[in-house]
Amino acid sequence: MKKHIVFACSSGIATSTVVAEKVVEHCKNNGIDVVYQQAIIGELPSLDNSVDLFVVTSQVEAKLTTTLVNALPIVTGFGEEEVLDKIVELLKG
Repeated sequence: MKKHIVFACSSGIATSTVVAEKVVEHCKNNGIDVVYQQAIIGELPSLDNSVDLFVVTSQVEAKLTTTLVNALPIVTGFGEEEVLDKIVELLKG
């Protein structure tokens, strides 16, 4: 199963990179092949409805129809497993 995820943060580089590595590995371990890109939060409206999931580490003000997961717990380490499992559940659903 191949899924497309956009990882976004304020800069498009820092926290989204850390989160992307952990999410892609967790998805792989759960039988999900991930194609991904990184973006700046402000780019999400232009990517809406073109991917399976947005995974963000910053506040998103825009109203989007693509499912969005706040992955800040992956950065902090508090609640990381729950967020990783939620992402897998959403992608498999």
